[in-house]
Amino acid sequence: MKSKLLISFFILTVFFSCEKEGITYHNFKENIWDSSKIVKFDINFEDTTRLYSLDFSIRHNTSYSYQNIIFFTHHFFNNHKMSTDTLNIDLAQKDGEWYGSGKSDIRELSGVNYSVDKFYEKGVHTFELELAMRENNNLKIDNLPHISDISLYVTDINE
Repeated sequence: MKSKLLISFFILTVFFSCEKEGITYHNFKENIWDSSKIVKFDINFEDTTRLYSLDFSIRHNTSYSYQNIIFFTHHFFNNHKMSTDTLNIDLAQKDGEWYGSGKSDIRELSGVNYSVDKFYEKGVHTFELELAMRENNNLKIDNLPHISDISLYVTDINE
């Protein structure tokens, strides 16, 4: 029984460690998002005449204790802060059914829109993700377990 479980875990690890084309994932050590750690993505926009969408992909396991995840997204360009947004992404329905797809106890929710139909200035834009989860709207959650990966990726609307 243990060997079957180990083989299943290995297959899932290989499956989820393969990155989708053009998507880079930030992997959380031991599947824990430490609130003191900022997740950073640098995205280079070269064509200012094209419309882009920025989307998130989030991987978690079914032991995740919450229905949603909340984080701040800070957008920087040329070392200037352009904006700060608060994102509240639902990962499960009210009845507990997960929105993401996956095998075994791993779920991935992809295509969560952050910015749709937007022109970006040419150059490297930095997006920093800062965990903003609270327990009972009061106490800051320092370590959010059961989150394994997150990605911010670009979709060219014109294609």
